[in-house]
Amino acid sequence: MNKAIPVLNKTNPISAEQVLELILEALRELVNYELAVVMRFEDNNILKVRKALGPLSSKLLEDFTINLNSRKDIAKILSEKKAYLFDEASPHVDTYDEIMELPENHSCLVAPLYIGDNAIGMMTLDHRMCSQFTPEIVRFVSTISKLISVALVQTDASQSLIQKTESLLLERNVLLRSSTNVFKDMVGTSRAWTTVLDSIKLVAASDVPVLISGETGTGKEQAARTIHRLSNRAEKPFVPVNCSALVQSLAESEIFGHEKGAFSGAAALRKGRFELADGGTLFLDEVGDLPFDLQPKLLRVLQDGKFERVGGEKPVSVDVRIIAATNVDLAEAVAMGRFREDLLYRLDVFPLRLPPLREREDDIALLAEHFISDIRKRIGFENTSLSMAAIEKLMSMPWHGNVRELKNVVERAAILSQGGEIPAEHLVPGTRESYVLNGVQKKPVKAAGNKESEKDKVLSEEIKSFDEAQIEIIERALSASNGKIYGKDGAAALLNLKPGTLQSKMKKLGIKY
Repeated sequence: MNKAIPVLNKTNPISAEQVLELILEALRELVNYELAVVMRFEDNNILKVRKALGPLSSKLLEDFTINLNSRKDIAKILSEKKAYLFDEASPHVDTYDEIMELPENHSCLVAPLYIGDNAIGMMTLDHRMCSQFTPEIVRFVSTISKLISVALVQTDASQSLIQKTESLLLERNVLLRSSTNVFKDMVGTSRAWTTVLDSIKLVAASDVPVLISGETGTGKEQAARTIHRLSNRAEKPFVPVNCSALVQSLAESEIFGHEKGAFSGAAALRKGRFELADGGTLFLDEVGDLPFDLQPKLLRVLQDGKFERVGGEKPVSVDVRIIAATNVDLAEAVAMGRFREDLLYRLDVFPLRLPPLREREDDIALLAEHFISDIRKRIGFENTSLSMAAIEKLMSMPWHGNVRELKNVVERAAILSQGGEIPAEHLVPGTRESYVLNGVQKKPVKAAGNKESEKDKVLSEEIKSFDEAQIEIIERALSASNGKIYGKDGAAALLNLKPGTLQSKMKKLGIKY
């Protein structure tokens, strides 16, 4: 039965040993040897057997090594860089004298393996009978040894590359497995979302500031936390700051801290958010609402890594990565004089835009099921599921409140369905007013022929200024909640806002309740 010849392909790369076996088998058709051995330098003076072939080959040769410090005769042959045939009549030490015994007058040929001036190893040919290797064979082996040297080096390099590639693939798979939990809440497979995930993976390894933009409810804080968890700062703190909830008079103390006695009520030294985030990440949410007086001080920290506490004179050094988020156009805020242009340039080193849910239609069902799977973990909700009609309705809804609204709608529907299958009628979207409050307004659809319909005219006449609309909506929510802001039945929950955000908006609009 003929021996199968190894084939080189992507799935079954040929090894150096297989190449050597093919060469030595072909050589035996031209040279009558009983033992052919190829040895490779493992160290400067250590030769180790890489391949042995022929009737005299044995397992004793598999790990056999020769130390040239103790075999000066072989070292001299290698230094001369040409094939050498031992004189059968002259006494000499056999190459493999330590592990095998050959007749005194046997044939022994040694061929150094070189590429240029670089010693690769050596090849030996032995036969128990004398006068088996003629001068012609010696010259032929000298020539073929050069080809063997090239083949040995190339296949070794190829094998090394394959091993490195496999190692990199293994490392990549380990990293992917380890980052599985990191991305568990970043659900989505749409093109728009995978682009975001790729950007997060790319920027996480660096320390450059990231500016995350996107509408309310798109998951900006979640993206910031994911960047932090994938970075080399993951073991250090992630400190979030809601800039819109900062009280003007206490904002500097909140961010930079204060010394004891810096102002009335400062009974002890207090570290600010920057110091708390030292070594980690500081997340500035709604950075567009950062008080203008505080912006140059933030700029200094970004430039120098130093700041002074309120009432302090000694600079404090920190190593903090900044990730900022905004749902407003900061370039427009710069034009209006509400945001420093130089600070924008410092923050906007790596911009990351989170797409609204309406640009991620393929992810709606996946996100809904993700939220349902979390709900199933609660007692009494183990059988919660979405009906086909519910899924169809989810896909058709506008989702002005984005992922946050989707989560709230699913949560509310699960409660209404009492832990069973959720019908379409239980999927109730948030109020239109809450979308307007968040700065998301749906453009009216024009009638065919670009003619304004009567309904459009009425709408345009009824539209109030943005501040007037916000005041009216907030006051209605406060009235419905009996003045309560926090909690499930508070005004903030009714408006789908964070309580701090609502309080900040009330302060800006001059609403007192």
